[in-house]
This record gives sequence, C-alpha cells and structure tokens, in this order.
Amino acid sequence: MTVIARACLIILVCGFGLTACGLDKLVHPPAAQGREALDAFVLAMQLEEFSAAAVHLVPDNRQAFLEQFATLDKDLHIIEARIAEMVIGAEGRRAEVALEMDYYLLPSVTVKTFRFDHTWIYYEASGQMPARYQIVTPFSRFP
Repeated sequence: MTVIARACLIILVCGFGLTACGLDKLVHPPAAQGREALDAFVLAMQLEEFSAAAVHLVPDNRQAFLEQFATLDKDLHIIEARIAEMVIGAEGRRAEVALEMDYYLLPSVTVKTFRFDHTWIYYEASGQMPARYQIVTPFSRFP
C-alpha cells in the first residue's frame, strides 16, 4: 500500500471515529430510544421482573414501586402486559402511555385488568448518565 493510500485510509478511519459520537442520535433518535425503553418496561412487567422494570422509573419513585411488588411476589401472576394507548409529544421527547396488565392474585383465580397511566420524559446525557427515557409518574397503587 502506498504512503498516499495509507494516509487516505487513516483520514477516513479518523473521520468515522469522530462522527461516531454523533451517529448514535442519528441511528437511535430520541423517539426510537423511547420505544425501546417502553418495550423493555412492558416486557419486564410481563415477566414479573420488577427490579428490571424499576430502572425505567425516576430514582425518587423506584423504592415505592419495588416495595409494592415485594409484598405480592408469590401470589401475583401477570398474564399479559400491553400498551393500551400512547401519545408522543413534540420531537418525541415526551410520551403519555397507558399500560394495561391482566393478572390474578392468589388465592383468587379471577383475571383482572390494571391500568397504569404514566408519562415518559427524555433526559439528555449528563456526566456519567447516558441519554435515556424514564417514567416520571409514580406507579399507581396496585391492586
């Protein structure tokens, strides 16, 4: 490889390296990141993985959320969790979501539906924290 070809290759690689920082926003714009976070939250609720679901809540609301489900751990069975409604705000940085969960709570085997209306907000990266969506609404009293 000639010196000129090597120099061009180095410039090309460096150029990609410098633009890679900005590519994350192009590849995963805030609206797409929000949908990924929402899907992860719904799946965690469906699987009754409440610790995984809790990371999607703002820190001030996590403990109450976890305590609420800790008392129901053995008796709660979630059959399905789904998005019933979703309205995305301007620029995809806010979303109003209605989550519905079909569940039964032993000793009853009657299936009931719980609805959690909540708001997701997009937070820009700051310090050690990456850009992320989080639920700002405290979790409703379950059931």
